[in-house]
Amino acid sequence: MRRRYMFERIGFYLTALLTCALLFISEVSSFAQEDLSVLKGWRLYSDAENMLYNKIAGEAHHFLDLRAGRIAGITTKEQWLDYIAEVREKLKTAFGPLPERTPLNARITGFFEYQGIRVEKVIYESRPGFWVTGCLFKPAGLKGRAPAVLYVCGHTIDGFKSEVYQRVMLNLASKGFVVFGIDPPGQGERLQYFDPQEGKSVIGGPTIEHSYAGLQYLLLGRTMAMVRLWDGMRALDYLSTRPDVKPGQIGVQGRSGGGTMSAYLGAMDHRIAAAAPECYISSFSRILDSMGPQDAEQNLLSQISTGLDHGDFLIARAPKPTLVVTTTRDYFSIQGARETVKSVRPAFKALGAADNIQIIEDDAPHMSTKRNRERVYAFFMNNFGVKGSAEEKEIGPVDPELLKVSATGQTVTSGSKAIYDFIRQDASPALENLENSRKQINLHQEKVREASRSLSGLEIGKQAPEAVFTGRFQRDGYTIERVILDPRGEIPVPALVFVPSGGGRYPAVLYINMNGKAADADSGGLIESIVRCGYLVLATDLPGCGELAGNKNYDDAVIKGVSYNFVFGAQLIGSSVTGIQAGSIVRSLLYLTNRSDVIGQEITAVSRGAAGPALMHAAVHDNTIGALAFIESPLSWESILMHRLYDQAIGATIVPGALGYYDLPDLLGLLAPRRVLIVDPVDGNASPAPESLQEKILMLTEPFYKGDTDRISILNTNQDNPLEGILSRWLRNKLDNPAE
Repeated sequence: MRRRYMFERIGFYLTALLTCALLFISEVSSFAQEDLSVLKGWRLYSDAENMLYNKIAGEAHHFLDLRAGRIAGITTKEQWLDYIAEVREKLKTAFGPLPERTPLNARITGFFEYQGIRVEKVIYESRPGFWVTGCLFKPAGLKGRAPAVLYVCGHTIDGFKSEVYQRVMLNLASKGFVVFGIDPPGQGERLQYFDPQEGKSVIGGPTIEHSYAGLQYLLLGRTMAMVRLWDGMRALDYLSTRPDVKPGQIGVQGRSGGGTMSAYLGAMDHRIAAAAPECYISSFSRILDSMGPQDAEQNLLSQISTGLDHGDFLIARAPKPTLVVTTTRDYFSIQGARETVKSVRPAFKALGAADNIQIIEDDAPHMSTKRNRERVYAFFMNNFGVKGSAEEKEIGPVDPELLKVSATGQTVTSGSKAIYDFIRQDASPALENLENSRKQINLHQEKVREASRSLSGLEIGKQAPEAVFTGRFQRDGYTIERVILDPRGEIPVPALVFVPSGGGRYPAVLYINMNGKAADADSGGLIESIVRCGYLVLATDLPGCGELAGNKNYDDAVIKGVSYNFVFGAQLIGSSVTGIQAGSIVRSLLYLTNRSDVIGQEITAVSRGAAGPALMHAAVHDNTIGALAFIESPLSWESILMHRLYDQAIGATIVPGALGYYDLPDLLGLLAPRRVLIVDPVDGNASPAPESLQEKILMLTEPFYKGDTDRISILNTNQDNPLEGILSRWLRNKLDNPAE
C-alpha cells in the first residue's frame, strides 16, 4: 500500500515537473517569436481600427457645430429667407452639375388593369439613351386630372416591384392618386453591371452598384446623388406632361434610399408640393456617431464642410408641407430626426406655416409600418384635397413578371446605355481642360501644387511627433524597433524601425505598403534587402491600413483595408483618404529627420501598391524626400475611368474633383528634378500597366524634367530581373553617387 502511494507521489511530481518544463519551453518560444504589431496591449490605442474614421468624424463635428451655432442665431423672417436662398445655392453646388434637359422620348410599353387600378408600363430617357423603367398606377375609371405622387423606392434588388413598395403605390392609386414608381440605377430592370450569363450584377447589390459608379464620378467632381436626383426630376417632367395629372399637385414619397431621394427632390425641385421622406432624415451628427456615412448617393460634395446638414433639405423647401416619417429603432437615428425637425420648425414658423413641418414615429426597426403608411396616405389626401378614408386596403401585390417594362427585363440588354457610358462622356471635358492646362507648363505646375493640397485636404505638420519606444527584436545584421509616433490629437502612426547593426549614422528609407508595415518585414523580405544596402528603414501603417485598418463590423464594402465609408466620409468634409494618408507620411518624415542615427535631411521613400498616390501627394509638398521608388503603384487616375470594371482599392485612392486639375503623372512631374524609380506599375484595374500607358506617363512628365528624363525610369520585373535586385541596385547607386 505504501509502495503504491510512493509511486503515485513520484508520478505526481514527474507530471508537475513535465508540465512546468512545457510551460517554460512555450514561454521561451513565445518570447522568441517576433510580434511586429505595435499598438497591441496599449489601451490608449485599443480603438485603432476606428481612428481614421474618428478623425473624419471629429472634423465633421467641428463643421456641424459651426452650422448649429449659426442656425441658433437666426431669429427673423428676413434672416430665414436669406438662409434658405443660401442653402439652395449650396445644394446646387454640392450635387454637382446637372445634365442638360433633353427629350424624354417617353413611351408606354404595355398596360393592364388590376383590382380596379390601371397599370401603365413606362420607359423614359433621363439622358439621351439612358432608360428609366417605371410603372404608373391610377384608378381605372379616372376621368380628368388627379393629384400625383412620385414614389421612389429603397435599396431592393427588385426596385419598385418589391411587395413593400407596391403596397403603398396600389393603396394611393386606389384612393384617387396617379402614382409613378421608378427603378433606380442598380436596381430592378436597371442593373448597370448586369451579366446576362449569370443573370445578376457582377459588382454586387444596389448599394455596391451605386458606390462603384459613384467613385468614378467623384473623380470628376460629380456625384451619384446627382444621377439619382436627375432621374427623379425627369420623372417629374414626365408627370407634368400627363393629361391625367393636376398641375401644382405632385408629391414625393419613399423609404430608406427612397427617403433620401424624397428629401433631395423635395429640396431641389419646386414642383414637389408635398414631401414625405421616410426612414432617412436624421442628422449628420447622430449618423456619424452611429452607423457612419453610407453609399455614394447619400453624400454630396463637401456637404458638411460647406455648412449643410439633413435639416437643410427640409429648410430648402420651407414653407411647403413636409412630413418626416420615422421609426424609433431605425439605424437612421430617431434622435437625430427629432432634433432636426425641432431645429427647422422656426423657419416654417417664421414663414407663417408652422404646421407644415411634421414628424411621425412608430415603434419599429428600419421598415414600413401600417400605422405610418396610413398617416402618409392622410398627409397627401389632406394636402391635395382627396376625400375618403386613409385606412389601408388589403391589396395583394402584382406579379413582378406582369410589371416587366423592358423587352428583356434589363435595360442594358434591351437597348439602353449604361451609367459607365455617361461617366466616360462627362469625363471628356475635364480631360480636355487638363490637356489644355498642361500646355502652359509653369502655370500648370502652380495649379497642380495648389489643387493637390486643397482638394486632397493634405495638412502639413511642422512639429516632429513624439516617439514612444515599445520594444526591440534582434535579427542577423540589424534590429527592429517598435515605435508609436504619437502626435496627440492626430492618428497615431504604428511603425517599425529597421536599424543596421554596428552603430553610427545611416541614410534612411521611409517604406509604406498599403497592406501594412509588416507585409514585407519577414526575414529575407524586401525591407531586409533594403537594410542590407546600408539603409535605416522606417516602415509605417497608413491610416486605414495595417493596425489602423477599418472596422469591418461597421464599414460597408471594405476594399482591401480602405472602405467606401472612409472615402465618402472624407468627401463630406472636403478632404480625401489619400490626403489624410499623405499627412501621416509627412509626420513620419519629421520623425526620421530628427533621429540621431539618420544622415542628412533627405529621405528616400518607397511605396508599394495603392499607397503610391499618397506618397506622391506628400512628396510634392515635402522636399525632405530626396528620391522615390513606386512599386506596383497606380500611375493614372484617368485609367480608372477607362475601365468599366476598375480595381476598388485603386479607386479608393482618388481625390474628389481632382481630374479637373491634375492627375498622378502631374504629381510625378512636380517631383523633378528628384530621382524617381517606377517598378511594375499597374493600370486602373490593377493589371500590369500596358506599354502605351507607361510611355504616356513618361511623355507627360518630360516637360517637368526638362529633358533630363534619365532621372525618372519605369522598369518591369521578370525572372532574370527580380524586384529585390532592381531596388537594391537603385539604392546602392544612390549611396555610390549621393549627388544623384
